[in-house]
Amino acid sequence: MSDITIPAYTLRWNLYGAGLENLGREGKPELVPTPTPAPTQLLVRMDAVGICYSDVKIVRLGNQHPKLFGRDLQKHPAVMGHEISCTVVAVGDALKDRFRTGERYVVQADVYLGGKNMAIGYALDGGFTQYGLITEPALFGDEGCYLLPCPEHLSYAEAALVEPWACVVASYRLAPRPTPRPNARWLVLLPHVPEVRYRCRTLETLQSAERAGGVAVIMQDARGNPLAEAFMHTAQRLGMEALTLACSPDRLASPELVHTLKAQHTGGEGFDDILLFGDPTPALLEACIDALAYGGHLSFTCHRPLAPVATDVGRLHYDRLMLMGTTSWDITDAQAHTRSTELVAGASLLILGAGGPMGQMHLHYALSQPEPPERIVLVDRHEERLQVLRSLIATPASQPRTEVYFYNAAGIPPERQQEELHALSPFGYNQIMCLSSAPEAVAMAYPLLSDGGVLNLFAGIPRGAKVPLDLTQFATRHLRLMGSSGSSMADMAYCLRLTAEGILPVRRVLSAIGGLNALPEAIQAVQQHRYTGKIVIFPNLPDLPLIGLDELPARLPEVAARLEEGRFWTKAAETALFEY
Repeated sequence: MSDITIPAYTLRWNLYGAGLENLGREGKPELVPTPTPAPTQLLVRMDAVGICYSDVKIVRLGNQHPKLFGRDLQKHPAVMGHEISCTVVAVGDALKDRFRTGERYVVQADVYLGGKNMAIGYALDGGFTQYGLITEPALFGDEGCYLLPCPEHLSYAEAALVEPWACVVASYRLAPRPTPRPNARWLVLLPHVPEVRYRCRTLETLQSAERAGGVAVIMQDARGNPLAEAFMHTAQRLGMEALTLACSPDRLASPELVHTLKAQHTGGEGFDDILLFGDPTPALLEACIDALAYGGHLSFTCHRPLAPVATDVGRLHYDRLMLMGTTSWDITDAQAHTRSTELVAGASLLILGAGGPMGQMHLHYALSQPEPPERIVLVDRHEERLQVLRSLIATPASQPRTEVYFYNAAGIPPERQQEELHALSPFGYNQIMCLSSAPEAVAMAYPLLSDGGVLNLFAGIPRGAKVPLDLTQFATRHLRLMGSSGSSMADMAYCLRLTAEGILPVRRVLSAIGGLNALPEAIQAVQQHRYTGKIVIFPNLPDLPLIGLDELPARLPEVAARLEEGRFWTKAAETALFEY
């Protein structure tokens, strides 16, 4: 589409509440005036927009979705669609030195402004419209501009799929910070243990952040603990407010105390770092997890076995929480034994819920590494989806240097699944990627980790879903449980480069295409797992029906003739589609 003519009106899907009946008006997109950009805005043409399973969740939950919670969608409808490839068609006067009409971009939807998430397709209008505005938060956000120039040799569909691929890439690039965050909100709980000298050697190395402030709430047993003074001096040196409080031993172990301190000292937002010394009870650990802020870290010491702790695995995913334990007297060791999620040579990787498009991406990414894992085990409940995964590595050119196992979990009780998956990797799994949104999958997978292993909650489990887990192993075996959601600008740029260089087979996960009018059917198709891969919508081909790529020979033979190997999307196929 080289035409830069801007129409007076544009089709747009507004979501007015939960349920497909509240998408658009009478099952159709609305024809609305094409917006005019303000001086600090852009008007873009939406060239291609992928459908994510989170779009299904938005439709199902409406304003109960975590990223739309409490929003009056009748008055302020949402425009979904965050996997966007677009072209600039009009530039605000204040941006003419930065942007030109005709420039193509991919969009990083995970926008932050002032530390607050303002994601495109959620808080900000998304891509399920023919023309839309890129507004100030996405152009002047915390990471600057959230648009990345798109190489011309990439098709619209391939460019749109960079966003979900970046989420996959990001999940293997998590590197938790090794210290408490300076000038943030700390909660330190210190028992009276005169026979033990607890330490936190990292305090001496902390440097003040660019932004002063923060608070350290140091709660100690009334009989005292010498480490309280070290925390107080460090907080004061960093320019933080330091509050040293004392209470009885019973009060110190009380979950209610943690909830009270969270409300009093963080306005209910939670603590960025909680450092818990002594031998915490499961109830106290649960309260501390609940008291963490977005991106918060909990470090705790543990010297005897704990009963299972009710762990909010939904928050671990959505709020990127980090839990760490150590048997050492020095709590710094909890963070010191926390590794990144990078794949390492010789590793065993388990992917739960691997049969969907995101599972395909995880498999492709793992096999694309210079030194791929030694073993990959792919688990799904649908044999036809496992067959698709088999086909991805079936050709001689794609034969991996890795042992790949396919496991159908349909109808198999969790205990037996655990036994059989353990048999496939007797020494455990270094990394487990959970692409299942079922909390019970976490309980099943957690014991399968090897020493130092990481369980990554990639799928969105509902906030408040608690799973009883033996957190003793965080301390004794250095297991780590963390969540991955979205990606950063650096992740997106890295993924875009790998895509442009042909290292990541981004377009190979595309299974179906459709026009803007087909959006409700496409959302249902994602919900029903009708296609094994991704669906991409072309907003400016509004009447294009939803078509699987395997249907193209019968329905659009001119397009089908330009597929690679008769099944993979190409730019030539896309050109033929727009010329059809």
